[in-house]
Amino acid sequence: MVVDIMTSTQEILDRITLHCRERGMAESTFGRVAVNDGKLVARLRDGGTISLKTLERIEAVLSAESDAAA
Repeated sequence: MVVDIMTSTQEILDRITLHCRERGMAESTFGRVAVNDGKLVARLRDGGTISLKTLERIEAVLSAESDAAA
């Protein structure tokens, strides 16, 4: 998988928010599913950063579930 490392935190948050809204999923649940961290989204909103590995795991969940929904 190729990840665009220029993706901004806001873009990631927007994608996660949309993903959760479309599925009726809590953002904390998304964090637990993606990276075993229920506070992931809250920390990003508060200005936290993530590693490239974490971004790859987030992208994998977003892509896998998008493919399954299609």
